[in-house]
Amino acid sequence: EQLFLASKCWTTTIYDGPEAVQAQLEKTLADLGTDYLDLYCIHWPVPGRHVAAYLQLEKAQAAGQVRSLGVSNYAVQDLDELMASGATVTPSINQIEINPFLYRKETIA
Repeated sequence: EQLFLASKCWTTTIYDGPEAVQAQLEKTLADLGTDYLDLYCIHWPVPGRHVAAYLQLEKAQAAGQVRSLGVSNYAVQDLDELMASGATVTPSINQIEINPFLYRKETIA
């Protein structure tokens, strides 16, 4: 209860499908010696794959393995696609990089 445990599902795992996403989550849980994470994120909106990965994480959340779901590096269009494709849990966060050379005005508005 004194730590907030967060991790990400990497792009290479997302390419391998929902079963690989679940296996990576379970490996992360085992590596950390816990039965849940406070936050688990999809690292990148892999075209044609990120929705299935997120839907798998919704199942993991329903099973108590993850308390909050998040995404990283999503543009507005990626979030729209996710929610229009059957996701029922709105991501808690969208972790993005912002600097003077990378500024996604529409995403941060």
